[in-house]
Amino acid sequence: MEHIQVLIAGGGIAGLSAAIWCHRLGLSCLLIEKTDRLGGQLHHIYNEITDFPPLVYDQGAALVKVLIAHPFIQQPNIRLNEAILSIDRETKQVITSKSVYRVDYLLIATGVGWNEIPALADCPSVLSPWFSTTAQAHTIAGQDIAVIGGGDRALESAANLSFHARQVYLLVRSNEWRARPEWQKKITGLPNIQVLWETQVSDYQHEEARTVLTLTSTRTGNPETIVVDWILPRIGVHGNTAGFDGLDMFGDDYLQTDSSQRVNSPWIYAVGDVNNGAAYASLSLAVGQAMKAVKHISLQIQNNRSMSL
Repeated sequence: MEHIQVLIAGGGIAGLSAAIWCHRLGLSCLLIEKTDRLGGQLHHIYNEITDFPPLVYDQGAALVKVLIAHPFIQQPNIRLNEAILSIDRETKQVITSKSVYRVDYLLIATGVGWNEIPALADCPSVLSPWFSTTAQAHTIAGQDIAVIGGGDRALESAANLSFHARQVYLLVRSNEWRARPEWQKKITGLPNIQVLWETQVSDYQHEEARTVLTLTSTRTGNPETIVVDWILPRIGVHGNTAGFDGLDMFGDDYLQTDSSQRVNSPWIYAVGDVNNGAAYASLSLAVGQAMKAVKHISLQIQNNRSMSL
């Protein structure tokens, strides 16, 4: 069984920042990433990144390139295509898809995943969660789109797609927006956006290469079905916490931490979106949390050494 001082789960900006700080503070670490590349959701940011000082990056891939070129990112200490399956909080064993580790500290930076609509499971007309309504909107030009959700991202997507699509249906489960006023204002007056309040998708079927959505609604006058070419769910995210049974969570499976980024086990920390939730998702916050967690780990190690003398 391999012994690891600090095991970092997740190769996005939070995990990579943690690896940099481990190197700076003289801690040995191993970073595992469940996919085949580093960068996480940065790869799916197609707009300018203006709020991660001091530079402005034209898109997420540009920031990834700079990150993985950092001299403290040590390739021998990175393993791709490896995911955590379970942890033993008593023995400090971490079981992954490829190995079993005995660790001193575990730092979870696994980010978030997109929520799904059960009624649309296996529907081929559902666009990927990573579909960019800026860089890829031209691919659906002249077609009918159903955007599902009432938050910022749903309204942003509807507004962006309206300049390319023939018709945009915006399906909102509740009777009010969750989106900020500025996004509400952006869709106001756009002639090809139809908002269907208090409406959910209950089923679908194909008809002549298009998709018929069966709708359930408490709003009088809403249609029972609509016919679209593509469907874009924008119904939020949840923490990627599979394999972390027993750890305290809040909201949609986000890990609860203390002021030092530590969960309810003294050797386990969580940073980034898996800890912050959708409301506080931020590149800058993820980087700061990574520093704080690794610094706290370093101080714990120093304190333990002092007590053993």
